[in-house]
Amino acid sequence: MKKYLLTTLILSFFTTYLVSGQSEEKIKWYSFEDAVKLNKDNPKKMFIDIYTSWCGWCKVLDRETFSNPVITKKMNESFYAVKLNAERKDTVIFNGYTFVNPNPNGMRSPHELASSMLGGKMSYPSMIFLDENTKIITTIQSFLKPVDLEPVMEYVAQNKYPTMKYDSFKLTYKPESDKIIIITSKTGILNKVIFNDGLATLKENSYTQLDSMVNVMTLNTAMKIKINAYIDETGSTEKNKSFSTQRAKVIYDYFLSKKIDAARMSFNGYGYSPTFSTYIDGKKTSQKIEIIKVE
Repeated sequence: MKKYLLTTLILSFFTTYLVSGQSEEKIKWYSFEDAVKLNKDNPKKMFIDIYTSWCGWCKVLDRETFSNPVITKKMNESFYAVKLNAERKDTVIFNGYTFVNPNPNGMRSPHELASSMLGGKMSYPSMIFLDENTKIITTIQSFLKPVDLEPVMEYVAQNKYPTMKYDSFKLTYKPESDKIIIITSKTGILNKVIFNDGLATLKENSYTQLDSMVNVMTLNTAMKIKINAYIDETGSTEKNKSFSTQRAKVIYDYFLSKKIDAARMSFNGYGYSPTFSTYIDGKKTSQKIEIIKVE
């Protein structure tokens, strides 16, 4: 007699940040000129991403860091986020100075605005934080993972930089972004959710992965899911369907207890005859639970 039943959670999403589609929150990017205008009426720190069209690491930064829901949320709350093409061709007037691209038709010719901000050290990607008076606070010239960018953002947003060294701040800061699972493929598998044998009750060590899903839905408030359970080993198709529905409801109820709105979820149970098999980590199992993202 097995001590437990191994249940698989299959998370079916479309793309990006553990999640995807048009409904999730994204960083609100401004042009440099628009951010400066907004700052005059409503002072706020600025974050400037200096990039080029040919910079590979700039694309990785967009895909892996700026898509993280924690980074997105903190960026929109604390900064005017600016995308600045380091090789733009137009003229920019800023703080009484005129900036141009001295060789707009040349290959990889930097714009004077980007060059001025970076002190002539042209490296991409580069990230610059400006205070409410558009003075440079700090510059980062490398790719950063979410867990590395987040503490810098908070160090600046919390105004710690005038009185506290960054290394000291980082020692005490606990990033939130490293708790988020990033799934970029259509299907991710969580295989450590365990039901007690023959029961619709979860073993205690199942909640870690369920809590990861709760975190995702808490951050992504527009996300809706279907919870589908499948079992084929309790007898008839009708019995299987009834039992699998109970198990699906256990997960549904757990999410409810974590303040996930019922309107964002639905659940169903299914039974099959004849039997089917699923392999997880090389082990054969005949039940599964799918959590499917609804567009």
